[in-house]
Amino acid sequence: MSILPKEQNEIKLSAKDAVIRAILNKEKWDRSKYVGASEIADCPLKIYFNKIGKSEFKGNGKTERGRAIEIALISLLKKGGMDIRYHDGHVNHQKEIKHPDFPVVVHPDGIIYKNGKPYAVLEVKSVGSEYFRKIKEPLNSWVIQARFNAYMAGLDKAFLVAVNASDLEDIKEWWLDAMTETEALVLLEKAKKIMTAVEMEIEPFAQPSEERCKWCEFKNECSSVWIPDEEAKEKEVETDEVKEALEKMRRAKELKDEAKELETEAKAEILNTAKKYEAARLKSGNLMAVVETRKGRVTIDTKKLFAEHPEIDKSKYEKVGRPVIAIKVKEL
Repeated sequence: MSILPKEQNEIKLSAKDAVIRAILNKEKWDRSKYVGASEIADCPLKIYFNKIGKSEFKGNGKTERGRAIEIALISLLKKGGMDIRYHDGHVNHQKEIKHPDFPVVVHPDGIIYKNGKPYAVLEVKSVGSEYFRKIKEPLNSWVIQARFNAYMAGLDKAFLVAVNASDLEDIKEWWLDAMTETEALVLLEKAKKIMTAVEMEIEPFAQPSEERCKWCEFKNECSSVWIPDEEAKEKEVETDEVKEALEKMRRAKELKDEAKELETEAKAEILNTAKKYEAARLKSGNLMAVVETRKGRVTIDTKKLFAEHPEIDKSKYEKVGRPVIAIKVKEL
């Protein structure tokens, strides 16, 4: 049974009203200080470029149209009997959820209520009719955004809806479980590292993705898409750019070595002090060191395993990682 009202006039009027509101409503969230749910699945380098203002994308007709269609669909879902709150087409009326410990802020498209209580987050995606027909399963980035929004909202479910931009009655829907604490922590730590990189002005490594790289506006300057050919491997270049970059690498290595030496020295002092006072918890102001014993990791000796069981086909258990860019700096 359709979850949309059947009256065509209602659909047309709702769409027209939503288009007008979306075009007139120009408020934008300043995401330079945090990572949002819609981008948290993106490549770290792309997020970094967006945070430092390198993106030249200012929106286009499709962007405004897509936003309007999403608003119109939500209006129709509400008319169809779904209790959706915190969304009426104006960004300042959407629910904003900030994480207390990580630089992450999310704005769900809406909150679905059931029996008067918050039940699930709503995430709407509008796509062109040709691409819409090809969709069998939701894009991984959509799923991540919807499930992460549900986690941030403290709800168990997310309702993900894809709508044909040419026909608001043509939709595909998926009910998803919210992310677990463990799953969400991976993304939260990712956001923290990216914002730290922004503060320190250090570009993070790119993470190539078939789904994302094709449409990325930075793909022509991304190091992950360049593989040196034989001629490039033999070519040497010496410029001011190279000098500056290599000097940064040299300094980074020095700092890393100094930090490692300092850490080793500090750990030795902490352990000696703990032994001296026979206390495993050492405190100074708002800092505390806890000395504890951890069990050793349990691993499988695969070399021995395959040697003793040659009948096992190793190829069935091999995992091939993505190619990575390796940069070696050496003294001449």
